[in-house]
Parts: sequence; C-alpha cells; structure tokens
Amino acid sequence: MTNERETNPFNPQFGKRPRQFIGRELIINDFLQSLNDSNDPNRTTIITGIRGSGKTAILSDIHQSLDLKTHAIINVTAQDGMLLEILDEFIRNGKGKSWFGKGFDDIQGFSAGALGFSVGLTKKNENEAHSFRFLLSGLLDELKAKKIKTVFLIDEVHNDTGDMREFATTYQHLVREEYDVALMMAGLPSSVNDVLNDKILTFLRRARRVELENINIKAVEIAYEQAFSNAGRTFLGDALRESAKSTEGYPYLIQLLGFFLFKNGSRAIDGKLARQSLELAKIELFKNVHDMLFRELSIKDHEFLFAMAEDESVSDFAAVKERLHVSPGYASKYRLRLLIAGMIRPAGHGKLAFAPPYMREYLIEKLGK
Repeated sequence: MTNERETNPFNPQFGKRPRQFIGRELIINDFLQSLNDSNDPNRTTIITGIRGSGKTAILSDIHQSLDLKTHAIINVTAQDGMLLEILDEFIRNGKGKSWFGKGFDDIQGFSAGALGFSVGLTKKNENEAHSFRFLLSGLLDELKAKKIKTVFLIDEVHNDTGDMREFATTYQHLVREEYDVALMMAGLPSSVNDVLNDKILTFLRRARRVELENINIKAVEIAYEQAFSNAGRTFLGDALRESAKSTEGYPYLIQLLGFFLFKNGSRAIDGKLARQSLELAKIELFKNVHDMLFRELSIKDHEFLFAMAEDESVSDFAAVKERLHVSPGYASKYRLRLLIAGMIRPAGHGKLAFAPPYMREYLIEKLGK
C-alpha cells in the first residue's frame, strides 16, 4: 500500500485544483495575459463543459495564479444572493490592505429591492439607498485610483436568478466605462446556452466562448509517466499507454484512475493492476458524474440515449429514430437537446456517439443487461 508519507499527486475531488493539472494551460494563459490589455477579447471568457471536464479547476488555477496585492479576486457561484457574496468578497480582499475609504466603511447591509431585480444597499443613514451598480462602481473607483485590477470568477452560471442578470448588466456598464475589470464564467453547456440566448444578456454573445475538449491522450501518457516516475514507480509493458487511453482524455477520469493506480502502492504497474484500477475508477465515475448527468435529463432524453446504447460503437441517427418510432422532427429535437447538454457528439455524417466516457456501459447497467 501507499507509504503514509507519500502524497497522492492525483486529486479527483470536485472543485479543487489537482496537483497534476493537465492540458488547460493555453486557456489559463490566454486569460491571464488579457489582464495586461484592456482591449483583449479574452478578458470576458465563458467556459463550458460537462461535469468533470475541469471548469472549476480552471477557475481555481487562475485564482492561485494572481497576485493578491494587485488584484481583487471576486470568486462566487451564480445563485440568489450572489450580489451580497460579491460585496463580501470585496471586504475579504480589501481586509488589511487600505484599499477602500470612508464610503466603503459606511456600507452596513444589503436588502433585496421590492420591484423586479432591483437591489438596495443600506447605508448608515437608512434614508440613503443605492443600486448594486452604484456601489460597485464606487468601490472600483477606489481600486482604479490604486491601480488594482478586479477579476470576477463566476462558477455554475445560469440565467435562472435575478442576481445573475443584475450582475451581467452591471458588468456590461463597467466595461463601457473602462474600469479595469475582467470576467471568467463557467457553466454546463445547456446552462450557458440559456444565458447566451437570454434577451437581457445578449452582450455576452460577444465574449470568448471556450468549449472544453478532452485532453490529448499523449499528454495524459506523459503526465502519468512523470508523476509515477517521480514517486519511483514504473509502468510495465503497455500498461502506461493503455491506462492513458482508457481515460479517453476526460479530466475527472484522469484524476480518478491516477488516484487508484497510485493508492495501490505497487512500484511496478502491470496491465492487471491498470485494469483493476480502471474498474474502481468507473464505479466512482458512474456514481459522481453519470448518475447526476442522467438525473438532469427528461424521460424522453433517456429513451433517446437507451436507443443509442443498442449500438456497440457509433449510432446512425436514422436507426435511432426508427427504434423510437418517432418522426424525424421529434427525433431531431431530442438530438439537439442532448448535443447542447454535452451528452452526445457528432461522429460523422448522420452518426452520433456518447460524449462522456463509458456512458454506454453505464446505460446498459441501468437497463440491467
């Protein structure tokens, strides 16, 4: 077993940046470089990807890469109450740094407005209330005078909350007024699609959109070899190549498989150990990712996926339609829904394949076959 003093270099926990962070360097560097140029389109970036594709890890990496002395990092989740969280983050960022003056000290509390998505910020004088935009602009004026950049990192973006709309419209004004701000948002494909189609949030369509793809298998192989070699461990025969290939480049599975391979503690990793570790990893994958993905879909979505699962590899759309006994228009509707959700992907003219790794195996287990 693993020596207690050896730290596993792989971390399959959601929301935490793994030590072995593979294949997202270009996305992160593009955003970090944009902070030096107010006209760089990467300054407003939207990342999409299915669960386990590394969205939150990218946000965490950016957070860790920034100098806290010269950047106010506002890291929140899109939800009701996020405007208050944003203000709290300014408080936390500015603590002990003398960033803000008396105007900031006067803020006493927060209360939702009675109409629409308006926001009231209560100051010491109860008769004096201002909008979220007014207060935020005041804070940014003080930061601007001290040459402090503000970076907003927003996870799990969706348009089902008034606070998200309030923030997005406020951010648009901040950009127009040339405040030194940058924004990276991350969300599931279907949620981001809803945001971009929201009539109130149309300006976000001009943001750089990054759809996270699976990591190159060769990059996974190199990362595995380095991580295990640094710990004095060796892959035997084809075990390294097969282990990397079995992850299908899916970031969460890369971490899971690496974690179980390392946890075993063996100094020589052969094909048998690699296969055993993969089976353990798939148990966690199905429980922590596939179950959640499946629950978020409708019954009709399920039927479409089960019809695809009858094929061993890629599926012919026409054949899936025939199995469902539905019209082409009806089948096309659910094909589009599943494409947007990141559950399936095009695999050639008229062909479809599952996007998450081992999804067919998961669906067959659900059917009890």
